[in-house]
Formats: sequence, structure tokens, C-alpha cells
Amino acid sequence: MIGKILGILDKEDFINRIEDMVSGCSEVFTLASIDIDDFETVNSYYGESVGDDVIKKIASILKQNIKNHDLVCRSNKDEFNVLFTSTSAETGLIIVEEIRRYLDKNTFQLGGRKKEIAIKISGGIASYPRDAKTVVELLRAADSALFRAKREGKNRICLAENESMVQKTNYFTKTQLERLADLSKKTDKTEAFLLREALDDLFDKYSK
Repeated sequence: MIGKILGILDKEDFINRIEDMVSGCSEVFTLASIDIDDFETVNSYYGESVGDDVIKKIASILKQNIKNHDLVCRSNKDEFNVLFTSTSAETGLIIVEEIRRYLDKNTFQLGGRKKEIAIKISGGIASYPRDAKTVVELLRAADSALFRAKREGKNRICLAENESMVQKTNYFTKTQLERLADLSKKTDKTEAFLLREALDDLFDKYSK
């Protein structure tokens, strides 16, 4: 029901879309398996209604931070999958890591009494065809990476296999960073996603 309310796919439809992409063999794409850390503790401490709000919040944040042609599904009670089309494993890792950091540094007012809830996630990343040649193998590779993230202490994202990743450092004024953080919280979008949107607008403006 939550999936239908938020417009995300159910697991069957999601897998069918991946099968279509594998059969087409036309492009590289990446799958993320994401799990809410200690979700049962949230349910036990705050109640299932707050737990439902946590699920909805995660679904919203995932949807807000992917491209229009990427897909999200709720695969289990507190688990989600994200399909990043035309995306390498390294880029998928960067996007999910941005979301993890966003969650790590914010709390969210959820439930009838608007309690401040901290939400942490772990994730595993696998790509086609590098890590798998079939849908089953791809899901297994992403889940295996997720399991490793949990085993290594939770609140982290792991690749199906070790890869190096280069990150750039950007410099902004304190006021810009504060305004960016405020906009990020209001929109459920990570700061990095908002910056990418702004860059895309600039490219469109000056490329004409």
C-alpha cells in the first residue's frame, strides 16, 4: 500500500523492468539494495505508525534524489531497491552515499507528535554486466554488498567489489552552505543533488 501511495514500484514490476533491460543488453546499469538500520528498534520504541512514516520518508528521499527514468521499489518491510539506468557502479555508489550522508546528519519530525527521528541506512551496489549477467545474480551481488555493509558496522554503503573513487572538493561561503542545507532539508533532496540540478540548468542556459 505504501508503495502505491508514493508511486514506487512493487517488487514484481521492478524485477520485470530489470529483466527487460538485461534481455535488451543495451547499456550498463546499476542496482542498489538499501536497508534501514535498526528498523525494528524504531517500531518497538516509537510504534508501527511512526515506523510507517519512516518508510514513507525513505521512499520520498530516494525518489527525490534519482533521475526521472530511474526506478525505486520497496522490496521488503524495511528494504528498498533502486535501479540507476545508464549508470556505472561508481556513480551509483556516489549517489547512494550522498543520500546516506544526508540521513546521517539530519533528523526528521515524524509521527502524530512530530518526534525527531534519526534514520540511518546501509546499502550495497552492483552493476550490470560487470558484477552479474542475470537478474538473480545482480540482486544477489547487491544484497551481498549490503550484507557486508551491515557486518562492517551499518550506516555505510559497499560496492559488490572494491573500486577506487575520486571525489572533488568544492568551496562555498558559510551563508551559501547554510542556505543549501536548509533547502536540502525542505525538499528531501541531498545537497549534492541540488547542486547537480543547478549545474544542469547552467549548462542548458549557456549551451544554447
